[in-house]
Amino acid sequence: MAKREKLKINWSFERLVKVLLIVAGIISLFTFFDFIIHSLSNEYAVPSYYFRNKIIFGTLWAFFIYLILRKWKIALSLKSFVFSALIAGILQARYYYEGYPLDFVIEFLFFHFFILWVVSYIVFRVLKKEM
Repeated sequence: MAKREKLKINWSFERLVKVLLIVAGIISLFTFFDFIIHSLSNEYAVPSYYFRNKIIFGTLWAFFIYLILRKWKIALSLKSFVFSALIAGILQARYYYEGYPLDFVIEFLFFHFFILWVVSYIVFRVLKKEM
């Protein structure tokens, strides 16, 4: 009978906290740029809790998504693409569920994805050895 191999996470608690903080930084930068876009027009206006929730839930989702993606042997640009697409999709699904109009949700899906992709790619590239 084959022996089952236990799932190993070779990261220390400190390293996990460091990654969580880096991911929180990515989501915070993303939220800052998103705030600027939402401030451009009354049509794009959202309540202030929208940004607070984005930081909280975006960071949690991003952390778990990154833990999964970190093992993928793919190009950094593709890793940041998948990371950004998943986070943007999850956040936009949540906003649609909360009652935001579908056209608004779809429009910001693209804004959110693009902002996240640029920010995450830059941060992943700069901190490649840390991540």
